[in-house]
Amino acid sequence: MTKIFPVPMRGVVIGLLLVFVAAVTAATVWSFRSGIMWTGICLLAVAVPITALYWYMLYINPSRTRVMVDEGRVFVEAPPFLRASVTLDKVTRAFVTDLETDETLSPMKKDRCMAYFGYRSGMFTLPAGREAVVVSRSKRVLCLKTPDLFYVLGPKDVDELVEAVREYIPVHEG
Repeated sequence: MTKIFPVPMRGVVIGLLLVFVAAVTAATVWSFRSGIMWTGICLLAVAVPITALYWYMLYINPSRTRVMVDEGRVFVEAPPFLRASVTLDKVTRAFVTDLETDETLSPMKKDRCMAYFGYRSGMFTLPAGREAVVVSRSKRVLCLKTPDLFYVLGPKDVDELVEAVREYIPVHEG
């Protein structure tokens, strides 16, 4: 049975975007009502496309990111940047760690990815020069080390992901 673990953007980030939209809306309405027509038009011309872009980057795209565990395999989907999978019998070490304090993982160099507001999705280079597939929304992550890559996974519910992987291989803390 396939277990799916979503990796959405944190709610506070979406909330801040909505506050921005409300502020721009208020400024636009004020501009039109006070007779400053061109200010209102400029606000609309700039804010609408920027808001649409950020809505896609901060809400739509992360809501499609997920980690799946099925029959001894882990699948990672983080459109549009990557799709990856690993058979759990190829994992040499599985452990739960803190993404920001673990010396193996931090600091990561951005390669083909998006990373903002604590959300990371894509390919990163680790301090030792190895590549890592990263999808995470928090500091606490499950790491799967293989001979080729690291898989750094931090879905909304890391504990459930750890339990799903533990059905196939041992997972260590720290």
